[in-house]
Amino acid sequence: MQDAAVVLGGGGARAAYQVGALRAIARIHRQRGALPFTIVCGTSAGAINAVALAQHADDFRRGVARLARWWRHVQVGDVYRTDFAELMRHGAQFLASVLMGTQPPPGVASFLDNAPLAQLLSHQFEFERLAGHIRRGDLRALVINATSYSTGHAVSFFEGHPRLSPWRRMRRRGERAKLSPAHLLATTAIPFLFPAGRIGDEFYMDGSVRQHSPLSAVLNLGARRVLVIAVGQFTGQDVPAGAPPSRYPSFAQAAGHALSTIFLDNLAADIERMVHVNRLVDLIAPERLAQGDVAVGHVDALVLAPSRDLGALALGYAHRLPSAVGTLLGGLGSTHGTGANLMSYLLFDRDFCRALLALGYADTMARREEVATFLAGGVHHAPFLPANFG
Repeated sequence: MQDAAVVLGGGGARAAYQVGALRAIARIHRQRGALPFTIVCGTSAGAINAVALAQHADDFRRGVARLARWWRHVQVGDVYRTDFAELMRHGAQFLASVLMGTQPPPGVASFLDNAPLAQLLSHQFEFERLAGHIRRGDLRALVINATSYSTGHAVSFFEGHPRLSPWRRMRRRGERAKLSPAHLLATTAIPFLFPAGRIGDEFYMDGSVRQHSPLSAVLNLGARRVLVIAVGQFTGQDVPAGAPPSRYPSFAQAAGHALSTIFLDNLAADIERMVHVNRLVDLIAPERLAQGDVAVGHVDALVLAPSRDLGALALGYAHRLPSAVGTLLGGLGSTHGTGANLMSYLLFDRDFCRALLALGYADTMARREEVATFLAGGVHHAPFLPANFG
């Protein structure tokens, strides 16, 4: 069977949805033992899930169980500092430095202080286990995506089989690396919100920012079967009938839509390109493909995505935010309307994350026949897309 990959995109707290979907996949798969995916690719918060899966490549169910346990108990304070005095001081100093064009004080390089996340990542993962899984064949490659502040390139850092080669494309490249917590801090460094991550002599930001082709890394590594677990609806948000007239867009609305663009739009565009390429490939005579006359091939893909608007879902848990964070986000307009998108990315609350886990599980179980067929290496799949996607 061809190498199968799982692609876990970014989305902050929304990444809990991916773990709910993975729990359902573990149940549908039934077989105990190694991952059903030989290539694991993660970006931003999705990279945290990806590393957890990869370090347990020999025991898929155990890896998913550990992930689910962490997301069930996560708190906002596990990711960034939330005490009122520290939050206000840190944010005010950062904004003042931006407005005045001065260098911020040491340790104040972003709006939020993610020191708790840095501490968590340094103790949570056992990167040294990856080499053994790769050597035994349980894992072909783990990929973590980041964006270079220096070059603007989307960089796919990968640790994998010795025969895998780096690659270079327009404004993106694949680079072999010994993966570490530094790569996770780099890929989760949402500009302005969290400080840049440093790898070697370069600084990096969230891997979704310049990731125009989110599927390219796994395809360059040889995957021809791809499962994508998205953290938002590709159709956008619906305006309820009878909704009051729109108010002038708040800061939270603008920021939330910007993050949705980063985390979802490039993925949607890449999936659309893949669909069209598949259609063209299917028109080519099989003997020409077999002879290597055409350097492309059909990619089997299955895309799982939420059946509900996760921004709207987050509104029901706004009261769970620490008071200082709730006051700040409320003032920015993140506790009503589409401004809730911003809150949904930052709402690392156990109750909200448990709701996401349950939704991811239910959505995936509702498509269990498709998932089972995909895992078994069955027929070609059309990705789950809106009817008017193209």
